[in-house]
Order: sequence, then C-alpha cells, then structure tokens
Amino acid sequence: MTRYQRKLTMSLFAFVLVACTAQSTPPPATPVPPVTQPSETPVPPTPTMEPTPELPVQLIEVGFNDELGSPHNVFVSGDYAYIADSFNGLRVVDISDPTNPQEVGFFDPTGPTAGQGVFFSDPYVYLADGLGLLVLDVSDPTAPIEAGFYDSIGFAVNVQLSGRYAYVAGREGGLNIADIADPADPQHVSNYFKAGSVHVGDVYVSGSHAYVAMRGLGFRVIDVADPANPQEVGFVDTAGVAEAIVASGSYAFLADGEDGLRIFDISDPADPQEIGFYDTPGYAQDVSISGNYVFMGDGTSGMLLVIDVSDPANPQLAGEYETNGFVWGIFISDPYVYVANGEAGLLILGLAFE
Repeated sequence: MTRYQRKLTMSLFAFVLVACTAQSTPPPATPVPPVTQPSETPVPPTPTMEPTPELPVQLIEVGFNDELGSPHNVFVSGDYAYIADSFNGLRVVDISDPTNPQEVGFFDPTGPTAGQGVFFSDPYVYLADGLGLLVLDVSDPTAPIEAGFYDSIGFAVNVQLSGRYAYVAGREGGLNIADIADPADPQHVSNYFKAGSVHVGDVYVSGSHAYVAMRGLGFRVIDVADPANPQEVGFVDTAGVAEAIVASGSYAFLADGEDGLRIFDISDPADPQEIGFYDTPGYAQDVSISGNYVFMGDGTSGMLLVIDVSDPANPQLAGEYETNGFVWGIFISDPYVYVANGEAGLLILGLAFE
C-alpha cells in the first residue's frame, strides 16, 4: 500500500469514528422548570349557628270552628263561649271539649246590625249590637231568649258590667251608663261626651274609674263613683288610634292601632304617664291581661302576641301565634286563649309556660 493509500484509509477511519461518536452521545437535556403546586384559597370555618331560643310562652292550636259567621268578640264562662257575631248576633258554642267546639245555640237580632261586643253575667248575656244593648237570658244555652233592651245613644260597640251598671261604648254617641238592676228593664242613667264630637270604641271599669278608648283622641279617665254624674279627671292623647284598653293595679294597657301597645302609670288617675311601649307588627286591635302577661290581638297581621309586662317600662315578647284571620277579640280562661278571628271563626289555643 502506498503512502497515499495509507493516508486516505486513516482519514476515512477518523471520519467514521467521529460520526459514530456523534450518534451515540445524547444531546444535552433541555432544562424543565420545577412544577409548582397551585396555591389553595383558605376555606373559612363554618360559623356555629346559635339556635333561636324558644319563647317562654308557647301557644298551641287546640281546636277551632270556622262556621260561626264573623266572630268579633268572645266571652267565656264554664263550658260555653258566647260570641258576638258581626253577621248574625249571638252564637253560643259548647267548649267542654276544646278540641271540638260546637255551636249549640244562637240569637239573631231583628235590626240591621248584629253582634259587636259581649259580656256575660249569669244567667244573662249582654250584647252590644249597634242599635243598643240587648239582654239575653241564656239559662238554656241552646235557646237564648230576649229579656230586655237598652236603647243607647250612638252605635253600641262594646260593653262592660260593674255592679248594677252597664257601661256601653257608643262610638259617636259617647259613653252610656245604664242601671241593669232589673235586666228586663234597663234604665238610662247618664251619658258622657257630647254626641258627635267623639268616637268611644271601648271602656274598662276598675274601681271608681272608667278608662275609655277614644280612637283618634287617645284615652280618657272618667270618675264614675257617681254613675249619674260622671266626670273626666285625666286624659292622654296618643299618636295612634286607641282601640281597646284594660287596667290592672297601677297600670293601663292600650291597644293603640298602628302604634302597638302603650303602657301607662295610672297611680294618679288625674295625670296618667306613659312609661313603656311595644311596637306590634300589624294593627293593635284588642288587649287583655293575665298575671304578668298582656295578650294582644294584632288585627291585620293575624298575630296573637303575648307580652311580658313584669317590668312595665320594658315589655318583652314572650309568645306569638299567627292565625288565619283578623284578630278582633281575645278572652283568656287558663289554660286556653279564645280568639274571635273574624271570618276564620273561633280559634282555641292552649297555653304552655316554660
């Protein structure tokens, strides 16, 4: 082999060696960025929900009767509820089984009006029926009989008895006082407030004073120690519409329409002072009291409210029940509350205290 051939052979060998080395050496790796885990948004802890505390007075539906026309007011005695039905006069309901109240008697006045307010004094029911005060003998509750009539001034909407006298709220006719010593022949004794100048919607008598709810004119305190000569001794003009009033001890409790419950210190009847209030959700229509609890019929809201007035300056909600109608009137006969619920009828609620 010539020197030229040897040189060529070595050159080819070097070329092949370099090519093989290039194929067997891997290319440098491309750097891979590190994997970053996505950050997690911290989940706030679920708040612990405090249960709504139960109110101390529980109202539980026991029974009802929705076939009584339109109950406007109710008075309970013994086994019977006497209902002022604004459609048909007086309805008598047997409540000996509160779960199943049944109508057993009725009296339909002949005039153009019907039941507005009602009061019972054995054996008579006194029914304010618009035209006046109707006296009904219910010795037999299944067959009420008209015993007497008092032609009051104005439109008779409510009545309360005290002793031998009936006090009749006569709307624009003022406050009427009648002697009912003989229920068959009631006698007019006096009238207070100039007819046409006022609107007397309710009256409550305690001792020698009558507390009169006068709608847009607040309430008046009338001295009736001498029923033949009643005298106004105190008054309060409230911001609402004074619909109903009760008194207990040194306090008066007023259902003041859209202004709810108003509480007054009447220890000085000549100078009643408002000391507390509770703003109801609807229209305060009626009020009653039992012990430390005021029961409010809240009209348009359909609510029956129980308000603790053990501290009259700071009344607190103690119980509530939403009815199916307009709460016109209430009567408490422990352990039940009887609700005149308008066209929804008579509702009976059981009372349970913590």
